[in-house]
Amino acid sequence: MAFSLPITRAIFALFRVPFFPAALTAILFAMLAEAMAFSYIALLAVDKIGMSPLQLGAFLSLSAISGIVVTTIFGHFHDRKPMMWPLLISLLAKMAGFGLCAVASEPWMLFLNAAVLFGISSASFSLLFATAKGYLDRTGEQTSAKGMAALRTCNSLSWAVGPALGAILVRYWDLDGIYVGAALLAALALAVVLVSRIKVVADTASRQRLTLDVLMSTAPAVLALTAFHTAMFTGANAVSIVVAQQLGSEADVGLLFSLCALLEVIVMSLFVFRPARGANRLLLLAGFGVFAVYYLLPIPWPSLTTLYLAQLLRATGIAIISIVGMAHLQDLLPGRAGIAAALFGNSANAGLLFSGLGTGLWAQSFGYWSLFELCAGLCLLGAALCLIRSVRR
Repeated sequence: MAFSLPITRAIFALFRVPFFPAALTAILFAMLAEAMAFSYIALLAVDKIGMSPLQLGAFLSLSAISGIVVTTIFGHFHDRKPMMWPLLISLLAKMAGFGLCAVASEPWMLFLNAAVLFGISSASFSLLFATAKGYLDRTGEQTSAKGMAALRTCNSLSWAVGPALGAILVRYWDLDGIYVGAALLAALALAVVLVSRIKVVADTASRQRLTLDVLMSTAPAVLALTAFHTAMFTGANAVSIVVAQQLGSEADVGLLFSLCALLEVIVMSLFVFRPARGANRLLLLAGFGVFAVYYLLPIPWPSLTTLYLAQLLRATGIAIISIVGMAHLQDLLPGRAGIAAALFGNSANAGLLFSGLGTGLWAQSFGYWSLFELCAGLCLLGAALCLIRSVRR
């Protein structure tokens, strides 16, 4: 009872923040749509549209590159002048893009989707976070940290539920049903933003000028987060292949990822009630270390049991780096929530791009098991970049 009282107070404190419930709900629907749709996007491209492996790689790469460009532009607009149209356009593009996937029948339709609609829609993640942070920052450091952790937890919850929801729809409908459902969820996110009448607030008092020196000071952090996301996506590819082909079955692949997502929610929830003090670099280093250990464990003990047990390490690493890494960028760019969130989102887009380009080439030369060593090396590289930044400061 004594423990439940602080939890209740923390929850009520967050829900008293103006527009925070609306932002949280919009993130839940928007990320649930992405989790459902992108879990089956390769299957859609290959099985329904008939893309070749080369076309599939180009399609996924085009989507990532487009997302990086649009997210950067919209993040700059968010900080320069408070306006809602980038977020509204992004959510509308998400709804239209997933709807187009439901009726697409030719490769060119998906390529057009990747270049335009997917690129615009990818900005909604960073814009929703930046919008929420504008209100959270007015409540004090502790509440702001708890709020950002809650938003990240909601994102992980979406990725825990989304693929399972997609599996239900594909069983009773088909692939088209997944994308109709994703489009409806994106429409709900757009409706929440419109009905709540949420506005963008600008933190002009503490806003830092975007000089070349300021942007260069963020480079180690952005590179570290890019290494993290590259390891995360590459490792997911490696686990999918070695589990399905050697250690277990395709069902085990889904169970492993769902288990990790659920554990992420639990670990991230701890940050809601016990937030880290600012951008704790030691905690960030610990996150990279835990993530590296996760990739090193299956090398001497290559078994399905090892991977199941190691999901706690994976979830812990992802939770720590995601929450503390974003806080680190926000500390480096005070008053620039849009650019900070865009840099974090683009590190994920870049990681997805690099993993898609590098997984096949590396595995072709050294085998799929060698990807675990590569991912561990990327984690150590990320930790080293964090240390370099710490020494410079």
